[in-house]
Amino acid sequence: MTERSGVPPLGSGAVVNDRYEIRQSLGKGGMGEVFLAYDRTTQQPVALKVVREESRMPGDDEALRQELLLARSVSHPNVCRVHDLAPSPYGPILVMEYITGQTLHTHIRRRKAQGGYTGDEFRRIAHDVASGVAAIHAQGLVHGDLKPGNVMVTTDPDGSFGKAMVLDFGFAKERARSSARRPGAPPDGGTPNYMSPERIRSGGASPEDDVYALGLTLLEMWTCRVPEPGYKPRAKTMRQQIMFDVPAGLSIDEIKQVFRCLSEDAQQRLPARHLRFFNPVTLTTNPIQVPRERLDPGPPPGRSASQSFAPGTQGLLATFATNAPEFVGELLSLDKLTVTLGRRPENDLCVPEATVSGQHAQLKWQSATWVVEDMGSTNGTYVDHNYERRKVLNLMHGGEVQFGELRLKLVSFAKDSANHKRACAYLAKRDGLTGLLTRDQLLRALDEEAAFADWVEAPLTIARYDLRGPNRLVSDRPTIHEMLALRRAATRVVELTDMLLLSLIAVTAGRSGPLRFCVAMVGPGQQEARNLVEQVVGQVKGMLPEGLELVSTIERYEPGVIVRTLVDA
Repeated sequence: MTERSGVPPLGSGAVVNDRYEIRQSLGKGGMGEVFLAYDRTTQQPVALKVVREESRMPGDDEALRQELLLARSVSHPNVCRVHDLAPSPYGPILVMEYITGQTLHTHIRRRKAQGGYTGDEFRRIAHDVASGVAAIHAQGLVHGDLKPGNVMVTTDPDGSFGKAMVLDFGFAKERARSSARRPGAPPDGGTPNYMSPERIRSGGASPEDDVYALGLTLLEMWTCRVPEPGYKPRAKTMRQQIMFDVPAGLSIDEIKQVFRCLSEDAQQRLPARHLRFFNPVTLTTNPIQVPRERLDPGPPPGRSASQSFAPGTQGLLATFATNAPEFVGELLSLDKLTVTLGRRPENDLCVPEATVSGQHAQLKWQSATWVVEDMGSTNGTYVDHNYERRKVLNLMHGGEVQFGELRLKLVSFAKDSANHKRACAYLAKRDGLTGLLTRDQLLRALDEEAAFADWVEAPLTIARYDLRGPNRLVSDRPTIHEMLALRRAATRVVELTDMLLLSLIAVTAGRSGPLRFCVAMVGPGQQEARNLVEQVVGQVKGMLPEGLELVSTIERYEPGVIVRTLVDA
């Protein structure tokens, strides 16, 4: 640290602000130096972070203030706490929680000398780091410089492993944000070795960039090598890169999570909150535990809503329309106690779907519930898990109703709100009838599955499911009963497949035709996959209406084959 005029050097024995007694330097980074100090007021050890004079930039003082505010908004056992920001003769200092232990960077090197990590050691650290990053993202924040050097592995008093904690977030992001960015400019703020391809190209920290850095951090625990900037970890198989066979103690899904973090397509990376690292064989896996992307209906209206009607607090979101796909994502606001819905313009809610009658239904608000009454429609009104037409039904928050071939979901957000935009993004990727990936998204996801199978050198099986009736071709236009049956069958097939595979993350499944969908499975051999599919079909068979059956076929992927050709084989 450069000595200022009349100010003694900042080192062991120095006292800052008559309160913090410096004990030793804990390390220097690209932007600052961190010291271990004794807080005379609280009589506790703390860590002091000071930006070195020679590396200070305009706006750094504000960046430090922002880091304090950001850090204080995150309270999580796997994130380092920041206590205070104080002026000092050496410039502003951040007072942080002092963590005993060592950085993950040092920990990796020591484990390398001892023969590498065990599966359980890797699992515990990976779980802690992913949990810390998820907590940061849950507050709408970005780390911006995640790497092994910014993860501390604590030590318990008996010398055993304690936990992993993420530290030093926010500052890199603030500096990056305060600097002018232009396409092709060198990346700023973080560490290039751990940056995603899109950040190296054009800068800008993001949650997806954090997840990529997390993937590289976890991969480094396998390889014991710092990645070079722009390193492509998928270019070689996993076993060509690892130094010790850490993944041997992990499930296929745990390995897949690391692989998905390293995707060059940011949209294919899993959110940090969905990353799980534990051995599913030792636990009871309930399908509800598997994190799946879902369409969020917004917060429930609350108790006050049952007492008085508030216009516009709820709406009907179009999730599926056979003949009017452009209408999907539209939000119909419920502004009156009683509204009519139909295709004719004189209705309160006018919809373009051709299978909806001129005046199809009436909706009436009663104690925070909408009572839906079919008004003699041609094609009927339906609810989930029931193939019969309904004359009257109750629609509650988050529930769906189907008018003819139009599906609507009761939500509690406004048009063009953040929730509405997220819902539209969901419906752009997923089929609103089944919740499965659309065909285009399925093909992209299958390319990822094939890349993973090649990377981990494991078998990949594509299970195709067709819903068939008497004398009907699969390519024919589905009836409403077949649509409802497809929805039930697809939902149950995916749940059962996840459960039987002991999945940690949802299997890749998508709709590939009018009455057809596919599920990808990496790991099981062909006979094991065949037995699993037979179990699934056997359990789903009883859910279908009379005259319909679910038929399955299996295709095995081989390296060098274009996997998407197996969808329609």
